[in-house]
Amino acid sequence: MRPHLDLRYRLLTVMYLAVIYGLSSIPDLSTQEQHPLVRLALNLGHAPLFAGLAFCVLKSLSGAPDASSDRYALAFAMSAACAALDEWHQSFVPGRYCSLGDFLVDVVGIAGMLFFLRLLARRTHRRQTRDIAPIDPLMACTMPSGTRLPAGGPVSGTGWRE
Repeated sequence: MRPHLDLRYRLLTVMYLAVIYGLSSIPDLSTQEQHPLVRLALNLGHAPLFAGLAFCVLKSLSGAPDASSDRYALAFAMSAACAALDEWHQSFVPGRYCSLGDFLVDVVGIAGMLFFLRLLARRTHRRQTRDIAPIDPLMACTMPSGTRLPAGGPVSGTGWRE
């Protein structure tokens, strides 16, 4: 099935990518070496940034059913490609560098968001299908097919309505 692109989320995705591009274009001109914990915190900031991108990309692919694996795989591939291009772009910015570690943190953020959204979609889908045709398992097991209850309810002497 060819996915249909939702215009609103497509525009949001383009704007989100522009913000990422803008942030990665800021040169790091500091001459001081940063503390390792500060560097770790800055690198971990990549995960939620690219998780947001994965959300926007997934929502822009609205043509497939919510639990479609193809839709999630395509969103992952597109988001990971953007993360790789972002790291490559940073190699041209003064004071910045291309880092495999940053890319892996980006991919973890992307995968985490898509995994969470997939679980949420499956749970919602199960809840909706359960609400469509509720079946009383006790009645389905004890009554033969086609059996109707009398108009007044269960018959006297069975322990019901006595």
